[in-house]
Amino acid sequence: MNDFNEYASKQQNSTSDNGNLFDLINSIAKKYDGKSQNELLMAIYKEATKRKRAGTLSNQELEGFKNVLSPLLDDKKRAILNKIVEELKKI
Repeated sequence: MNDFNEYASKQQNSTSDNGNLFDLINSIAKKYDGKSQNELLMAIYKEATKRKRAGTLSNQELEGFKNVLSPLLDDKKRAILNKIVEELKKI
């Protein structure tokens, strides 16, 4: 999980528009360090849904996060990420 934390930290510093989203992902990643990928994805989805409903997470932030993370994923995981982001945008 350290690689993701380092990556998220670097991205947060270079893309201020996505700062809130990277803070969210980074805090969840730290909390779920050592847990399964499914547990981490569900936690991210739940928190993103909560913030989307509260109006503190925009579609632009979701799209920016997807664009930053996508190149790091294989085709299967990229498809899952795309599906999750599109679902979150509908909220």
